[in-house]
Amino acid sequence: MGNSMAYPVFRSSSATDVYALAQRLRALMSWSRPTVRLAAELQTAEDVWRMLNVLPNAPYEAEGASFDPERWSHEYRADALPTTSGDLEALLPIFADADVPADGVEQSFVRALGTGPATIDWHGVWQDAPELGLLANSTYEGVQAVFNTDDVDWERPAGDHTVFVHMTKFGNFPRAQWLAGQVGASVLGARWSDGERNGQSRQGVRLK
Repeated sequence: MGNSMAYPVFRSSSATDVYALAQRLRALMSWSRPTVRLAAELQTAEDVWRMLNVLPNAPYEAEGASFDPERWSHEYRADALPTTSGDLEALLPIFADADVPADGVEQSFVRALGTGPATIDWHGVWQDAPELGLLANSTYEGVQAVFNTDDVDWERPAGDHTVFVHMTKFGNFPRAQWLAGQVGASVLGARWSDGERNGQSRQGVRLK
């Protein structure tokens, strides 16, 4: 999806509450993609078994797996993963990352999470708010819920979970504030996208 300005609007120790508020924000979109991105770092064999039930067709990338030069990846198909805990633990952590139909699997994904960082990304277009002079922008808009991290790139562990609203890369604080208000939340700050990668101090994020 490219670079975006992301605004955290809700943080909680309850993954269920974070997911519920993200869904309420998603309902404010005038249009959303029929697919959703689900990604998670799986840190235990039990995490992997649970996630396989939710995402049986996702690619699973293992840092402990030998690099396959023909496929140019460390990925496994679900049916190629080891079937014993001992062999599986040698590959941990394992990363699952898939675009799937947004048909309710997200809730099962949240229930399957362990303590590793994870993200749910919904892409779409925000409603116009003409009373505020706010018009939708079809680029870079969306909702993201991150778990066990407070970072949209989910690189920084945390003990709670956060919902972000994403805007055009130029940002739109009034729209973020308005959206948060519609669901009884408030803007907690702003995050610039790709700041660290561009040599700036890292304050922000990317909705991929």
